[in-house]
Amino acid sequence: MNDTPLAPQFAEHLASFVERLKVLRYSPATLVCREQALRRFFGWLAEAGIADVRDVSKQTVRDFQEWLMARYTTCTTHVHLISLRRFFEHLEATDVLLVNPTVGVLLPKLEDRLPRNVFTPEEAKRILDMPDTQTKKGIRDKAILESFYSTGIRLEEMTRLTIHDVDYLKGFVRVIKGKGAKDRVVPLGTKACDYVREYLQQVRAEWIKDQRDERALWLSWRWPHQPLKKQIISVMVRQYAKAAGITKSASPHAWRHTCATHLVSNGANIAYAQRLLGHRRLSTTQIYTRVSVPEVKATHAHTHPRHAEPSARQAETAAAPLTELPEKMRAPYHYKA
Repeated sequence: MNDTPLAPQFAEHLASFVERLKVLRYSPATLVCREQALRRFFGWLAEAGIADVRDVSKQTVRDFQEWLMARYTTCTTHVHLISLRRFFEHLEATDVLLVNPTVGVLLPKLEDRLPRNVFTPEEAKRILDMPDTQTKKGIRDKAILESFYSTGIRLEEMTRLTIHDVDYLKGFVRVIKGKGAKDRVVPLGTKACDYVREYLQQVRAEWIKDQRDERALWLSWRWPHQPLKKQIISVMVRQYAKAAGITKSASPHAWRHTCATHLVSNGANIAYAQRLLGHRRLSTTQIYTRVSVPEVKATHAHTHPRHAEPSARQAETAAAPLTELPEKMRAPYHYKA
């Protein structure tokens, strides 16, 4: 359905909407997501015999929602309907429509799922120790892994970093145009700073001798040392996890979950974690407080003096010999009204 050529009117409105998102500095991934969702909607409209966006009613949107729910997951349906909302808001703002047909259409409730792929501190250390730092490629890979774990930034954000975005002396990384087109500054830990400095001074400096104008932070170890693409970084992250014997999914986003979970588990303020991760809503970050509960409970059981040691009453009860109960305690109890 997405490959079907769009009607001229649909194509015009889609191009206008995408251009608006570009002006608002939405990420390339968001642009692709919005466009794919709208192309599917336009294809569905064509099959339903609707050729004008002004003919789309609230019932039309609900029918499309039912069509999506019958074929896709709740999450995919949610993404499509959000794209429709933004599209019709744009048409309303540009006076193409007088009434937005998506107003009042309820979004499907998303499943409240916990992050499934979170590394334990031991697993994280095993992966971080895998790169061979005796090689230039290993130093670069070590710097990338340490930066993922330290900052919790997204793969897209890591790929777009430039040499001007990293301050290893003060320990900060500047994320330009993160999700939602927002900029933020996040701390870079000591270990990550050390390996980023080593990579910049001993590895990258040698790789760019013939291309001084290159500003991308992460470069390929193969000549002519072009900027790394996100697919290459993703494969690299998974390969080191596999080499470390990690069986769970080890995508770059797993490092984001791991960074947040370990921070919260060790007492970080939830508002700090929200700023670090660049979440718009605090409720998005609060999920990590639930992820860390089992670990906190286990730690409490092993370390708290009132939990780890039996109480005096428990010790007394355990040491006391069993004796026959007194006569009055063995007598049946009669309830008196």
